[in-house]
Amino acid sequence: MTTNPSEVTLTSPRSALAQRVLAGTALAAMAGVMAVPFFFDEPWWVVVLWELGMLVVVFILLALWASAGESAKETASLRARGITVTAEVLDSTEHDDGESVSHSLTLWIPLPDGGFEVSHRRHRYYGEQHLEVLVDPVVRTWAVVR
Repeated sequence: MTTNPSEVTLTSPRSALAQRVLAGTALAAMAGVMAVPFFFDEPWWVVVLWELGMLVVVFILLALWASAGESAKETASLRARGITVTAEVLDSTEHDDGESVSHSLTLWIPLPDGGFEVSHRRHRYYGEQHLEVLVDPVVRTWAVVR
């Protein structure tokens, strides 16, 4: 079974725990912040707008909570089943948005059965022609290690 290659964001269990603690603390604080408008004499529409804005923040925090754990699981799986290969940089394009510079790289990840081409974006790129990549050849997940 061949699947589309997908990049894994390397996340350590400690980093995932820190993200979850931050999200959980912020969610607990949001409960108090969402109650504040009910204690002021504001028109109903101001309260509704305030609550809708806070609800958006709650959804963002819940997404952070969920993605942290998922990234840590994907990283653990990739480290357990992955092999280290040297990917060749086929192309690089610099993007300058006025505030920061990033690079879009096209990589060829070699595998015993042929390999595959992927796109990778990074902020620091010094013209290297080869990057160390951890890849799971069965499910085709990968991450740039260096």
